[in-house]
Amino acid sequence: MIDYMKKIVYLIFALIFIQTQAQIDSTEQNVQENPSGDFNLNVPKKYKLGGLEITGGVPYTTNQILRFVGLRIGDEVEVPGPILNNSIKKLWRQNLFSDVELYQEKVKGDSVFLRFHLVGLPSINEVNFEGVKKSKRKDFTKENKLEKGKKITQDLINQTKINIKKHYTEKGYPDAKIDFITTPAKNVNFAEDVLIKVDRGNRVKVKNILFEGNENISSSKLRRKAFDNTVRKNFLRRNILKIFKTSKYIPEKYQEDLKSLKDLYKSQGYRDIKIISDTVERIDPKDYLIKVKLDEGNKYYLGDVTFVGNSVYPTETLKRIFSYKKGDPYDAVGVGKRLNDPQKDDNLLTLYQDNGYLFSRVVPIEKSVKNDTVDLEIRITEGEQATWDRVTFSGNTQTHDHVITRELSTVPGELFSKTDIKRTYMKLGALGFFDPQQITQDIQPNPETNTVDINWGLAPKSSSQIELQGGYGGGRFIGTVGLTFGNFSIGNLFNKKAWKPVPLGDGQSLSLRAQAGSYYSNFSLSFTEPWIGGSRPTALSMSIYNSNYSNFYSRDDSRLTIWGASVGLNKLLSWPDDYFRLSQSISYQRYDFKNYAYNVSTIRYENGDANNLAYKIGLSRLSAGPDPIFPQEGSNFSVSLKLTPPYSLFSKNKDYQKLKEEGDFQGLYKWLEYYKVQFEGNFYKEIVGKLVLRTGAEFGLLGAYNKEIGISPFERFFMGGTGLQANRFDGREIVPLRGYEDFTDGGGSSTDITPVGGGVIYNKFLMELRYPITMNQQAKIFGLGFAEAGNTWGTSQEFKPFELKRSAGVGVRIFMSAFGMLGFDFGYGFDKANQFSAEPSGWQTHFIFGQQL
Repeated sequence: MIDYMKKIVYLIFALIFIQTQAQIDSTEQNVQENPSGDFNLNVPKKYKLGGLEITGGVPYTTNQILRFVGLRIGDEVEVPGPILNNSIKKLWRQNLFSDVELYQEKVKGDSVFLRFHLVGLPSINEVNFEGVKKSKRKDFTKENKLEKGKKITQDLINQTKINIKKHYTEKGYPDAKIDFITTPAKNVNFAEDVLIKVDRGNRVKVKNILFEGNENISSSKLRRKAFDNTVRKNFLRRNILKIFKTSKYIPEKYQEDLKSLKDLYKSQGYRDIKIISDTVERIDPKDYLIKVKLDEGNKYYLGDVTFVGNSVYPTETLKRIFSYKKGDPYDAVGVGKRLNDPQKDDNLLTLYQDNGYLFSRVVPIEKSVKNDTVDLEIRITEGEQATWDRVTFSGNTQTHDHVITRELSTVPGELFSKTDIKRTYMKLGALGFFDPQQITQDIQPNPETNTVDINWGLAPKSSSQIELQGGYGGGRFIGTVGLTFGNFSIGNLFNKKAWKPVPLGDGQSLSLRAQAGSYYSNFSLSFTEPWIGGSRPTALSMSIYNSNYSNFYSRDDSRLTIWGASVGLNKLLSWPDDYFRLSQSISYQRYDFKNYAYNVSTIRYENGDANNLAYKIGLSRLSAGPDPIFPQEGSNFSVSLKLTPPYSLFSKNKDYQKLKEEGDFQGLYKWLEYYKVQFEGNFYKEIVGKLVLRTGAEFGLLGAYNKEIGISPFERFFMGGTGLQANRFDGREIVPLRGYEDFTDGGGSSTDITPVGGGVIYNKFLMELRYPITMNQQAKIFGLGFAEAGNTWGTSQEFKPFELKRSAGVGVRIFMSAFGMLGFDFGYGFDKANQFSAEPSGWQTHFIFGQQL
């Protein structure tokens, strides 16, 4: 019995062994016979990576793929597991494939053999456009990065369509359709040609904007004052700033206009204004109709205004800055700006922040609303004064640190000031070594320590200029060559390592200039050190020049030689504020005439010499900025007095009347004596968006100490054209007046007008609208429209300040750091240039080189 039981047990074990072995053999046979079988996600197991195969036709080897995913043959991997999952993700992140699949090929012992099936993304071979203007094709290609070799992903396709669609929508084509079509490139593997087809459809304009419920503000005023971006078509626009705006509907801009509409009502006391509904209806394929229904609510007035929490400034000071008074319409928008407007400086928050109270808060609370009156409580949290802690700058690669540091008004240890930030920004931009448009401030307040860190981000630009120009005028050709190094370092003049190509970095200016032409040559050298020492900047400038002229109308041995030199100091003042500068200079010119017939006013020089030793003092204030090339705010003005010693007071025995009667002009003017007063002022203001208004005025007067000698024939005022003209050796001031030829207006006196004559008094007025086209570092371009008027008079008795030569026109300015200011103006002169002219000056074209006009 026992033996029988043993046999049964042995038989059972034998059957179990046979069944188990059969299952193992079956499993091995399935793996080998099904090489493309997927992983069993329910049975993770660790293996050694025995091998990797790549399929799909992609141009990558096994070793390249292994490096992509960070694996090596022989590494331990869990199948399935996080290592393989991450490998798949890494391949997707390469943006090289449209499909990534991983297969287990076989298992042999403790090794697993895998296969990646990769479907590669094609790259761009060539991009073409259909239905797109040539001028926009390059822009679309650049903006969407459609360069050759770029992988064509679905994201690239979708984003390109979105960007181009947005462009046409903003241009007034909301129905624009964009197709992104790819075809295999010929003879180029894994590359496709791209065709972007654009059907922009109809331009859809706003036929009308209708308002309902507006009883207190007219519909025309709402359209004019609130709807800056959404304007009607075919309507006379009373707002001059909208004349050139195209009628179109852009949803985002339309929402901005609706907000402006509510702000307009709130500014006039309608604090409860509500937009009940607004609809934009497509009434036909080319027109929208916009309807806005309003509930104006009641008009409110300002009641009692109380200030709470102020201890630094008395309530009377705060009320004066707040400016609103009891009984005024309740201007909720204006109240917010008078209290806390980060873009303006004339508000209460700026008052506190300019005294170190960075963490102060000014919050208006409507304390009570009774009938139509709103009582305000202005709650002020002053906090503690903050000081500057870490003041750093970055991005500077050329200018020496001390040149930047001395311009910083944000000084460690001093009180925080919002105005100091603005002042530093303008000073750094005025240096000319950095692009003002790219100067940034990274301000990091530290409330726990009441300190502030600031880093100034700088973008260097070239401050050196090359001047190459030629011109023909006055019967002669003049060529000019000039080099200006605006960030020169004379201290490194003998340091060979600093020559790149010249020593730079100390903020000094060195200018070399040569002019030559028929019968004329001029050579000049000037140097300026902007800070010669002291706690406040004082600039030292020096110049020397030599000019030589031959008589163009004579073959005789005739010449005029001029030597001149000047030295000056220009000091930044601290009173009335640190925008003021006091300048002083001494200049000397010696004129040697030899058989040189030259008319200066009514005086004819032929032989002899004249000497001009003069002292000049001037006061100026420059706050226009922040970009000195395109100021958007602020002003600049200057007033100066230039005078010579009164030599005639020390030569009482000299008969000047007799010298004049005998025509001995060399004896009369051997030492020139005169005084000269000049004034110029310009104001800049952004009136809407980026549109800047410039207004200006000028005045000049040349006077004499001694009536017997009369007014000097040198140093006179000429007006007309651009002010670019050679032969200024007689000290003449050439005042630009567009719309007229270069100094055709030679003076108003009937006895003092000659082809080269000049006035002794002048004035000029200017109004100019400027709009920036581009303000990047390579080139700053802006357009302008101008209206100006001016005149000169031969005697002060004939001075009539409003009897002016008028002109108007348009122009363009292009500033490139290597060449300075370039541009042209197209102006129309409405009046006769002088009494000998038969017709108005008419249209004149002016070209600008190296100066701002």
